[in-house]
Amino acid sequence: MQEQISTVQPWTPEHGMSEVLLVTEAARLRDEVARIAAAAGVGLRIVAVQDLGRVPDGSVLVLGSDAASRLPRLGADVIVAGFPEESVLLWEQAAMVAAHRVAVLPEGAAWLAEYLTRNRQRDGVGTVVAVLGATGGIGCSTLACWLAAEAAAQGISTLLVDTDQLGGGLDIGLAPEPLTGLRWPDLAGVKGAVNPAQLRASLPVTKGFSVLSWGGGETSSPTLDVPAHAIGGVMAAASEGFSLVVIDAGRVQQGLDRWLDTADQALLLMPSGTRGVLAARAAAEILHPLTVSAVVRGPLPAGLDEELAAASAGLELAGYVPRLRGMGLVQETGRLLERGRNRRIRRLVRRLAQQITHLPSKER
Repeated sequence: MQEQISTVQPWTPEHGMSEVLLVTEAARLRDEVARIAAAAGVGLRIVAVQDLGRVPDGSVLVLGSDAASRLPRLGADVIVAGFPEESVLLWEQAAMVAAHRVAVLPEGAAWLAEYLTRNRQRDGVGTVVAVLGATGGIGCSTLACWLAAEAAAQGISTLLVDTDQLGGGLDIGLAPEPLTGLRWPDLAGVKGAVNPAQLRASLPVTKGFSVLSWGGGETSSPTLDVPAHAIGGVMAAASEGFSLVVIDAGRVQQGLDRWLDTADQALLLMPSGTRGVLAARAAAEILHPLTVSAVVRGPLPAGLDEELAAASAGLELAGYVPRLRGMGLVQETGRLLERGRNRRIRRLVRRLAQQITHLPSKER
């Protein structure tokens, strides 16, 4: 069948107004998205695949099924749109470009209009930082918890995200008893956009920051997998609902994309010896093009300081943390944050929080 000519003309947004970048050659999809964009009060700009460059801040990228297959992985702020007869294809192509939102039209028109309206009204998204280890057992969870607590103490709305499905729940180290609220298994059925305010209101809170954890509750099954599109939707909402999202991402390895798609930067915790330097180099390659800074963990071998260790790995130094004894018992008894009150640790974590969030920061 010959493609119909589009009857709806896109309009150009006023300066500073958010807009929709639609990449498709399908007239039917152009017409449908144009109506939705007009209802949401956002501009629409139709872009050819070959002309798609950097997506301007505040814009939403919508891909038709004819365009998604011709583009590389783009990240979680992308929507793949189409019609019921191609719904299976839409999800397949969303996975190909790492998009975590699919709009099946016209049924999904109301959702898409609401999402575009919310994107137009919001005043930006928060900072998302991943805390990772160049090797295992180096203390990623500890540093992530301390960082979240310090940011909250500085008045930054903060969410701590647990990525270890079989770890028993990150909140075990934060409080003597499991925290009450939504956990990852409760979000396994999420499809499409998540309301940031509702997410924030449903999460457990301790010491001033919110926590999204695995395990720990009687009804939360650690074996229930959460699909990548659900993780993407939740993480996108988290970045809208919080000024800072701290991801406890664990050891660097292949397959972290679903957790890191929304990350702006990474703190890489690395041992100071030769093995640590080599591991950090390899980790940085895996994390590329994410901006990575090193946090060197002691003890330091003779003749080596933290600056040299980070430089040997090809990374900027973000800080140095000494090796602390008895951390296992501290975590088991829910006293992890108490241990972080050590003056030297507090000074390090405060500096990291300032570097990440560019304090002073506007509270949201």
